Amino acid sequence: MSIYQFAENKSKLFGSVILAVIGILIAPIILPNLFHGTHIAHIGLHIGGMVTAIFLTMVTIVAYTKMRTKRLLFTAVAFSFFISAEVISLIDITWPFTFYLGQLSLREIEHILIISMLGIFTLAVFRND
Repeated sequence: MSIYQFAENKSKLFGSVILAVIGILIAPIILPNLFHGTHIAHIGLHIGGMVTAIFLTMVTIVAYTKMRTKRLLFTAVAFSFFISAEVISLIDITWPFTFYLGQLSLREIEHILIISMLGIFTLAVFRND
């Protein structure tokens, strides 16, 4: 079974993405914060956003390989920016005030990525292919 055939079954793909993300994040992020009250709910929201962004990126990439329109390419890039924003957000809420990129905090970088994602997604929506 190729990856394209696997990606055609959206429920299997979505379940696989959920298991993969939780499997990767269980040791460094989920278990250390499991008993921190509502903090784990905040982490869970960002994990859910990451799962959704990864799933949408994968589905859009598969659609792009079939149709080859720039609109789908821009949409895939926009969703991948959202993955990056969720990863940075997850790092920032798990280890606050630890990582900086020069004068920029991770929250500012996350906002830059989200605004970039919206801009690229807007280009995709208004593109005439």
